[in-house]
Formats: sequence, C-alpha cells, structure tokens
Amino acid sequence: MTRARAALLLGLLPLVLAAIVVRAEGPLYVGGPANVPGQPVANSVEGLPFRWDPTQFPLTYWTDQGSLGTLTKAQADALVQQAFQAWQDVPTASISFSKAGDLGANVTASNILSVQDALYNCSTLPGPPAGGIPQPRTIIYDNSLGSILIALGEDPNSTLGFADALCLSSDGVNNFFNRGYAVMNGKNLNVTELKAVMIHEFGHMIGLDHSQINVECAGFFGCSSDADALAGLPTMFPILADALAMSTPATDDTAGLSELYPETANNPPNQVPYLATTGRISGRILFSDGVTPAQGFNVVVRQVDNPATPKDESLTTAVSNISGYLFTADAGNALVQASGLTPSPFGSRDQTLIGLFNIPGLPPGNYTVEVEALDDTFVGGSGAGPIGILGFQFPMPGSCATELWNNTESANELCDTSTPITVTAGSTTTGINIILNGTPPRYDAWEDGP
Repeated sequence: MTRARAALLLGLLPLVLAAIVVRAEGPLYVGGPANVPGQPVANSVEGLPFRWDPTQFPLTYWTDQGSLGTLTKAQADALVQQAFQAWQDVPTASISFSKAGDLGANVTASNILSVQDALYNCSTLPGPPAGGIPQPRTIIYDNSLGSILIALGEDPNSTLGFADALCLSSDGVNNFFNRGYAVMNGKNLNVTELKAVMIHEFGHMIGLDHSQINVECAGFFGCSSDADALAGLPTMFPILADALAMSTPATDDTAGLSELYPETANNPPNQVPYLATTGRISGRILFSDGVTPAQGFNVVVRQVDNPATPKDESLTTAVSNISGYLFTADAGNALVQASGLTPSPFGSRDQTLIGLFNIPGLPPGNYTVEVEALDDTFVGGSGAGPIGILGFQFPMPGSCATELWNNTESANELCDTSTPITVTAGSTTTGINIILNGTPPRYDAWEDGP
C-alpha cells in the first residue's frame, strides 16, 4: 500500500508485493493445473482459490519482539489484535485469530533476509520455519527509520507495509495456505494509519486481493469531502486514501472475505449465514462481436434506489470483480511461448472462464452493473486481477470510460444506458453479459483484450 497521492504523490508505487499473482473479487491465489511447468502445488484444484484451512481456526499468529516505530511492543501488539478483529467481526464470514506468542528474536535489517528465506522454505512443513525466529504466521515490526524496508530495497517513505501468503498445498478438494507473514512500516505513520495498513496487509495474508471501487479516491485531490465515497472505499484499496475509512471493511471487503470463509449458521447477534442473506450477479465481458470474452476489465455492481437510507448507495454499497479472475494471465500467449518463459502456474486453463465475472455478497436491493478499465494505480505490485498484476491494463474501447449493462445489450449502446437488476437474499442472477462498444474484430478464443 502507498500513501494517498494528495499527501505524497506516490500513488503508483506498490504498497504490497503481496503475491506473485493475484485475483479479484477476493482471492489472492487461484489453483492451476498440475501439468504446468513450475506449478507450486502438484494437485491443486484448478480454478479454486487458496485459503487457510478453517479446521485450524482460530488462526494463530506471532508478533515481533521489538517496537514498531514510536509504539512500544505492547502498543503494537494491541493494534495487531484490533486489526485482526476487524476481519473477525465481519458478520457473514467465519474466521478467527489468536496471538500464540512472540517470535524467537527481534527481526532487524541484519536478519530479515534469513527470516524471509526460512518462511519461504516450505520443505520444513508441517513444522515451523527453520532458524528459530519466524513462525507459521509472522508479524514483523520495523523501526522508526524503516531499516527493514531499506534492507529489502523498499522506500519506507512510500511503502507502508507488505504481506504474503505462501507454502501452498492441496488435498485434492481444497487449496490451502500454510504460512503467511506481514511487515509493518514504523516510519512516519500515526496510530490510525498503522491500524489501516495492518488491516489491509492482514487482508492479503488471509487471501484477499486489491479492489478497484470509487477509484476517484486515488486521485490527486482524493475524496475526503465525499462521505459516501469514503463509506464504500474498500480496505483492500491499494492506496491509503483515508486511514479512518479504510479501517472498517466495506461491502466489497466483506464479500471477498465471506467467499473464502463463509458463515453457514445463524449465530445472532454477531453472525448471519452468508449465502442465505446475500445474493450475487454473474456474467461475461465480451468483444463487440458478442461472442469473444474479454479478460482483465474491472466490473462494479452498485446498489441504487434504496429509500431506507439517505446515502448514495451507488458509492457506499458496491462490489467489484475482474473479468476472467479465475483464468490464467498468460495461457496461449504467443510471446510467452516464443520466448521460452515459464507460463504462470496459477489460474485455470478452462476457456469457459475467460471474461467471466461473479459478484458475490450483495445485500438485497436493486443494482446496476458497469465495466471499466483498470486505473493506472491498479497495475504491478498494486495490481488487481490476472492482467493488472502483470503491470498493464486494457483501455476501454471507443468513447466509453464506463459502460453500463442494460437488457437490450449490444455493441452500439449508449454508455450510460442501464437496467437495474433486483437481487434477493440467496439468489443468483446469471447471464449479465456486457458487450463492449467499438472493439476491433475478434481475434481468437484465447485473446485477452481488445
């Protein structure tokens, strides 16, 4: 995560290098087929997101022995607990956390590389990492100089933290993480900012991707004067646009978490069954031929016309997805094949998943569906989806910055002509296909963009 551009003009620098490949809505890693060279999990379930094994909950974690910037260890530990609690309190998700103890030693600039090496050495599973310092879920505190980040080649004035989930495994039915860690920057951050960064980074560590919603908040002037835009700003937004707003998971965040760890029982007053209380919308983004699926576009579903609240629900209640989020980034890519590069081991090779979006976790109501290009912010280390993480995005064709779905969908629609979709609890609305206006002729079934 980076600071907001309005504060530091560093919005395009990565907050996190959280994973080799990320996907949205929700999952950080998606399983690929066993026959792909470099596949880290020989029997991972293709197209299925990775998550932590729920039978291990509460998920235990260990914290650094040192201080975090100007915070004492006790203060930092308390903030970590609050950050994990923000995810545990999501009413439609079932996940819990517990502090198990402290790391074996204080992590510093002089030992951070050996700590990372031990974490990524998965040969020591199912035991703890080698070396006696890290643990299966390791929380590292940097000092007020940002020395650890400097040792890792990062700028502590712009990189606020990073996290990873690693040592992937599969039982042939589920795909699981076995280790995770996060590094918290201790330089130039107040308590409110630190808490927001922790919640964001722990979101990555438990399997969540970045989200592009209310992207105007990433602009130079931000959205600090728009309370509704801030209310819908995801915690998993890759820029620290507003620390207070991002300290509470938004609708998009709760949908992503609940997809990975759904609450199935009715446990009032804190927990409600996820699938029984929310609905979803799915469909595809297509080229102008209405046949060829388009990969790597951001799809946002926004609630409209809710008379029960004075808020602008289109900004406060919104969930996003990247088209083709379960598909691989580079299967069939001639450049990858010709250069001899190893294809990505992540993501399904099932061509029926190209261009597919699936928007979950929607409270009952009326919704519009819109498609847009990934913003410049959402590429590279701050990327979203299988295309954004590669460091580039496909522009919207023609003159539509955003194109909305309507029930007479064609390649010649006005950009802002929309038909609301009614979502009821427990329902799924399928077949919501958006045909992009003004794309070139179709290429082939593996084409990733216009």
